[in-house]
Amino acid sequence: METFYSTLVKFNSLQFKYRTSITFLLVLIGVLVSDILFHIYFPSIVNFLESQFSIVLSDHESIDLGFAPEIWGGVLAMVLGTLIIVVAIAAESSPKLMDLFVKDWLSLIYVWFLILASLHATIIMFYVEPLNRVSSIVLNTYVYLFIGSIFTLPYIFYILLYSKTSNVVATISGIIKSFIFKLKKPSIRSAMNNSLDVVEEYQKEIMGSLDQLDDLLAFTEFKETQTEIIRQISTIIQAYIREKSQFNPKFFNLTPTIKTNATFRTYTESQYQEMAKTFTFYEIKVFRLLGNSYIKMIENDRFDIASLIPAELVDVGKTCLDMNDNTILDNVNIRFNTLFRFAMKHAYKNNEPRNLYNLSFHYSNMIQEYVKANRVDMAKYCYDKFKFYANDIYKNAEGNPSLYFIVDTLTFELRKCQVLIYEKGWSDEDQMELLKLILQLDKPPGYSKDGVDKGILGGNNGTRRIQIGLALFYLSVDKKGFATAIAEDYLDDLAYFDEKSFKANANTQCFLLSIFGPTFWEDTDRGNLNIYFAPEKDQLEAFKELLFELMDNRLEALERDVQFLTLEADKLMQKRQRQDGYLNDSDKERMEDLQRKISAREISDDDSPTAWTINHDILFTLLCISFFADQEIDELEKDVIYESFGKFSKDVTHESFNSDFGLATRKFIDLKNEKSRQEQYVTSLINIKNSDETDSNQLLRLIHAFIDIANADEFIHDNEVLLIQNALTTWNLNIKINKPKSGDRLEIQE
Repeated sequence: METFYSTLVKFNSLQFKYRTSITFLLVLIGVLVSDILFHIYFPSIVNFLESQFSIVLSDHESIDLGFAPEIWGGVLAMVLGTLIIVVAIAAESSPKLMDLFVKDWLSLIYVWFLILASLHATIIMFYVEPLNRVSSIVLNTYVYLFIGSIFTLPYIFYILLYSKTSNVVATISGIIKSFIFKLKKPSIRSAMNNSLDVVEEYQKEIMGSLDQLDDLLAFTEFKETQTEIIRQISTIIQAYIREKSQFNPKFFNLTPTIKTNATFRTYTESQYQEMAKTFTFYEIKVFRLLGNSYIKMIENDRFDIASLIPAELVDVGKTCLDMNDNTILDNVNIRFNTLFRFAMKHAYKNNEPRNLYNLSFHYSNMIQEYVKANRVDMAKYCYDKFKFYANDIYKNAEGNPSLYFIVDTLTFELRKCQVLIYEKGWSDEDQMELLKLILQLDKPPGYSKDGVDKGILGGNNGTRRIQIGLALFYLSVDKKGFATAIAEDYLDDLAYFDEKSFKANANTQCFLLSIFGPTFWEDTDRGNLNIYFAPEKDQLEAFKELLFELMDNRLEALERDVQFLTLEADKLMQKRQRQDGYLNDSDKERMEDLQRKISAREISDDDSPTAWTINHDILFTLLCISFFADQEIDELEKDVIYESFGKFSKDVTHESFNSDFGLATRKFIDLKNEKSRQEQYVTSLINIKNSDETDSNQLLRLIHAFIDIANADEFIHDNEVLLIQNALTTWNLNIKINKPKSGDRLEIQE
């Protein structure tokens, strides 16, 4: 049976290859058969015409046939002349038209009929007396000539319409779809098991026709046609994805037809194997075609056509979701990311963010489809890519401030997704994870905002405004934890503003949110939607109250941290002195950043305590264990110092800690060299031991605090162990500690 099907399919393919010859034979047979039948039934036809219409046709001499060749010549000249001119001109912009014409059954049959009928007239004009076939004269004059003449004008109109590019596109698209639907037929599936030629035939047809659509897209400059081509390509790949599960697996073999195709000629062997494994050669070809078209459209300022391509990708993605095809869905994501990279390069080079603006909208639509399908994995993947692109755009916006608006747009699009995610009832854990990605959109890793216009960072910060709008939404649905996370992120701006300026910026943002309406006063590609509008205006006061309450706690932490920053700054100052006043670029930037943060939180000398007490000795020893050992203090060590000090000092507050620790820090810095600091460390140990407020239990708790600091950064430094052993010796404590093995924690030995 497979052999029979294979033979049948091959025979069927011959009609594509030899359609011109086949139509010639069919028309020739039709003319001969009609002539013979007309001759046989001619007496009956004559009697009928004489009795009904008084037309006498029995004598061929009464029929003048001299005009026939001229008439046939005129008809042929008009038809063939029009055909040649129209097809030749149209083929310049539609290369596929010539191929389509020679395969169009109607055109071939009509043209062959005119040619053979005119030959028929010539033959009977010279040979009618010897043949004595009056029937042929009547047939040619009253039937063939009438049919040929009456259909001349309709055929010319048909050719004119046929040559229209949009009709060519529809025809090619129909051919591809017909092949796709044929691929799932049992006869084709069976034939492919027995013949590789059948496989290659269908691969060649669907890829070759697709290349023709690509050529048309490159040749034509009409927007209507370009739109139709992109739309047809989208419907083709959607139909292919829906039907491919019913194809014979051998159809996806990497035949020479695929490898020699222009799209895959430069592929490596590993890429070929990946395509063969995933059955994705056709989808990859389509995606690459769309990607190349996107580049052309944005470079030619075809914003609307360029925007259509990601819109169609969304439809392709929806089809993949319906078919649960994760492999192609991954390719859709890859293509979206590729388009984003194209649009970013174009925006940076041409100072034109418009394509990024449109692309953000369509990429967001794809994410929303993932949300509707409860595809948490895909949503997280796309959120992460949004963060990556936003960070890249943000860094490049210093030289092109209009790009800041794209970061705002990306934030707004993800805000829409967050609202949809809440409405779909995703878990709080997933929602919070995605929210944290949104809050990182304007935080490029390793990037300092010092050089950014403070107007962009302050009251004019559109990204912050949209984030506040999202916080208002969360407050309106009683999700205070999410609003708190946004407020905490907003407080990071305190590093760039003093308390007064920050409050002014926050009030400005809230005021703008209170007055903005849902529409913008100008029109954009997305209409006049105002991305900074927040409908939950009644939550503004609640948000401000939450923000300023959190700000007080953040300021206390910043006041504490500024003491640690002075230590880091002092370390860099000493490094500069050792290097004859030279610092590398990274150290120089770090020094400037530290000095700016310190100056923003610096307290006046009048507020600084002057009397040195036992509390300062305790803080000095804690500081030495943390900083003097490895010249660094991480966040965990800061927390241990604060908590440990609270165990030895009664009624400690953030203010009192900052005050006491500030004095201890300045003492450490003023000592300047290692020897003086070591001597002060021993002096402080002795002062702690001799204090009336200290007993053996407190000394033991302080040793535990030292050990906690050493364990905080998960790396036990030799100097930390030596300093703790020095304390044990000075305090005469019968305790031993030794540096543990790598990965172990420092502990008191029994």
